Amino acid sequence: MDISQFFNLSRQTTRCMMATLSLVIAFGSSKCWPSIESNVEENKPNFIFILTDDQTYHSINTLGNNSIETPNLDRLAVNGMSFTHVFNQGSWSVAVCAPSRAMIHTGRHLFRTGFGKKHAQAKLLEFPLLGEVLQLHGYETFITGKWHLEEGRKRNPEALKKSFSFGSKIYQPYSSNKGEGVHFAPLVAEYTESSARLTPPFVFSTTTHSTTLLTDAALDYLTEKRKRNNQPFFLYLSFLAPHDPHQSPKQFEQFYSKRKIQLPENFRPKHPFDQGDWTVRDEVLLPFPRVPAQIKENLLKYYAMITHLDFEIGRLMNFLNTSKYAKNTYVIFTSDNGLASGQHGLLGKQNQYDHSVRVPFIIKGPTVQKNVRKTGMFYINSVFPTILELAGLPVPDTVDAKSIVSLIESDDEQSYEFIYGGYKHFQRMVRSKRYKLIHYPVIQKTQLFDLYSDPFEINSIENNPESGELIDDLFLELERLKVLVGDPLRNDDPIGSFSDFFRGTQGIKLSEL
Repeated sequence: MDISQFFNLSRQTTRCMMATLSLVIAFGSSKCWPSIESNVEENKPNFIFILTDDQTYHSINTLGNNSIETPNLDRLAVNGMSFTHVFNQGSWSVAVCAPSRAMIHTGRHLFRTGFGKKHAQAKLLEFPLLGEVLQLHGYETFITGKWHLEEGRKRNPEALKKSFSFGSKIYQPYSSNKGEGVHFAPLVAEYTESSARLTPPFVFSTTTHSTTLLTDAALDYLTEKRKRNNQPFFLYLSFLAPHDPHQSPKQFEQFYSKRKIQLPENFRPKHPFDQGDWTVRDEVLLPFPRVPAQIKENLLKYYAMITHLDFEIGRLMNFLNTSKYAKNTYVIFTSDNGLASGQHGLLGKQNQYDHSVRVPFIIKGPTVQKNVRKTGMFYINSVFPTILELAGLPVPDTVDAKSIVSLIESDDEQSYEFIYGGYKHFQRMVRSKRYKLIHYPVIQKTQLFDLYSDPFEINSIENNPESGELIDDLFLELERLKVLVGDPLRNDDPIGSFSDFFRGTQGIKLSEL
């Protein structure tokens, strides 16, 4: 099937499912997706957790971006529940994805998982991990893709081994001098049930894209799983895409090359002030000031990667929905963080604007209402307690996050009234559904946005006479949330308080984070 057939078939399927949704709800059947009776003996549900890398919330067609084609994710949303306001709490490191994944796998808040790479890795061994808890209750757990919680050339990653029964094509986040490590030649390792260590890293293929490679590994696991046992399973599919370098198979880029890519409304040549980390890797991938043509080319390649992701997710979903696991499996789709891609003059995710802290979130499964969209207002670490509650398992008391089962199975719209965000010692954020305050402690600057009238955060209203009381209230809420997440930053000495904190935990400097 070529790419045009893929788009046509997928869009027809989505329209069919929308039209027959009432029949599905009323009679429990549909002519759109095939299904067969489950032969799984266990009552416990299975889980497929799909995590992408650097995918912003505004990157799925049916959830509001008509410039991108995501027919299979659209179909997933039609068959499940999507949430519009889901957040990464932030990062103590330039590598935002590492703290994000630590929060997911521990269920703990940002500064309560560990602080800095070495300390965070040690902390992972102190708390029950998601996969570890599932294994203790009879689940087989499998990983493919990006782990990113134990760095370096470790063939004996203890937290990974605690979490997973085995794994295949586990990404090794370092490269050789031969150009290995990018999407068409990722270094990966195997971890078998009988081995005590990961295999030495190797390049499986120099022609197969990482997204296809990892989807194949997931499909191979599900195929063999049917023959091996009837244990319930947890499949952790952690894609490398759409993280840069923005590479995808040629036909996906060619598809978008025929389209007119629009600049985002909040595109700016340069951010109006130094928000903290202007010179980090992500921000220097393109020169300052940002040039519209370069941003459009960047978006074209970013969209192509996401559409390729969608294509591969479609392969996985087609397999699942013709398997014996179809009726007893929850599928959860989200990302570790978002990405600026030219918005506000920024490229990366080291900021507190929605494009970088908000992520897509879709869940489909036996107890999930179909074609429902809710606000959410929760963090991605809610995945941990949610999976355990859906499985009927106790949640460890070390978990900070709230389960969202009440949102899934009731009319409730959101978990929290206020959301926290923080990046190193440079930025702090608090927001409700309507208002967002971003504070820059080092330069003592504050922004305030009314997200109802200004959803793209273009016009700060902090200097409006009527904003003073609101700013005071939001600062009070921010201080309350800082205590909740274990934030060590003091407003009167942001650099010193953070530096003291890190020096006390592991003797490192802020510049080393």
